[in-house]
Amino acid sequence: MIWEIDDSARAVEGLDGRGRPMPEYAATLGLRRAPFGRRVLSTSIELGILLVLQLPVLLVTLPALLSATASPDAAAALADTGRLGLVIACGAASAALTTAFVVVQLVLHGRKGVTVGKAATGIRSVNVRTLERPGFWRGAVLRYLVLYGSFLVPLVGPVLVIACSPLFDPERRGRGWADLAGATWFVDARDGLNPYDVKRMRIARKTAATDLADERSELRSLATSATPPGTGAYIPVTRSSGGVVGAPRTDAYAATAEVSGTDAAPPASVSAPAPSPAAVAPAGAAPAAIAPTAPYSGPGIPWTPPRLLPDASPAPAPALAGPPDAPATPARQSSPADPATPGVVLEFDNGARIALAGSGILIGRDPAAGPGDAGLALVPLDDPSKSISKTHLALLRTDGSIIAIDRASTNGSAVIRDGVEHALPPGQGIAVRSGDTLLLGERRARVRIG
Repeated sequence: MIWEIDDSARAVEGLDGRGRPMPEYAATLGLRRAPFGRRVLSTSIELGILLVLQLPVLLVTLPALLSATASPDAAAALADTGRLGLVIACGAASAALTTAFVVVQLVLHGRKGVTVGKAATGIRSVNVRTLERPGFWRGAVLRYLVLYGSFLVPLVGPVLVIACSPLFDPERRGRGWADLAGATWFVDARDGLNPYDVKRMRIARKTAATDLADERSELRSLATSATPPGTGAYIPVTRSSGGVVGAPRTDAYAATAEVSGTDAAPPASVSAPAPSPAAVAPAGAAPAAIAPTAPYSGPGIPWTPPRLLPDASPAPAPALAGPPDAPATPARQSSPADPATPGVVLEFDNGARIALAGSGILIGRDPAAGPGDAGLALVPLDDPSKSISKTHLALLRTDGSIIAIDRASTNGSAVIRDGVEHALPPGQGIAVRSGDTLLLGERRARVRIG
């Protein structure tokens, strides 16, 4: 007995409010309707195999029975010719082979969504609601009972059920009455997404969910409430759709420096509600934050400021804040035309090269700029594996540093330095340097500066 797991209680993606499957969701994943011509070819292959299995009956059993019927005593006529044993053996062999073939077809269809003909023509069968295996009893047995039952009405039944009923499918998926009874749908695994490729199907589902979230997400305004100084009100100082860098407002800090377009943190000597900034981490130390915590402007993801990675070989780090007794210096936005600005190039594993233009770039399959992304160049990146999100990573040039910020990507981002991989949480920036490797999903890019 083949046991089935009832998965009706779990949440199913791609259903409308009434629990009906949405064709547009399947199209977003990359699933395509199986062509009618290949479906006919698949059925023809399977009927041809059944015909071959009937050859012992057609060549031996049937002629012997026809010749025996001409005699008054059919059994005596077969026994006299000495062919009775051969007739019975050929009939039994044909029946056994046909039964075994039909059972194997049903099991393969129910468990793997494939039969001999469908495997040869690149077609797969799925449950139309879950887009997974059809199931043995309903998806295979019930469907084939409807098909074979149509032959009870010669000629009219097969033509109506097999040939005409798919034309009345309101969803235009080519699903006939047998498919409606079995809740099955035939898809093209040759030119479209193979629904039984677990890895690609998982990535497609995550990508579809991420694209929907990207379309609905909006950046919050930078406007702050009119809170008197000294109460810890948040002051935004630098903003992009990858996050917001800011500082808490205090009387002592306001008297020390005027925050204007810089990601410098308050002096360490000034007491503030937010954590005090840490100095540049020495070699081998744990990653250190370089700005106090501030809210992230994306959908439900906490923002934490950029951090410095441990460096195995000591190198001078860019100054991120002035001395405690000096006013903070406003950030200077560099441009490619500035001779003091080093060139930044990303060298991808497929040979593509992307240069950092202006104040920064947005990288993804189809990056979209938000209200806070003014001046950022959009860089679309071809990714057949679809491991890169629609808007995956922001690379910003801020006060002499190059900051990488993950944009809530589905498959995540990371920085590899000196052979150690450092995860890049959504909304948190990491200062990168020449020689680092950026991971964007399954893609790698080498950072070249200078």
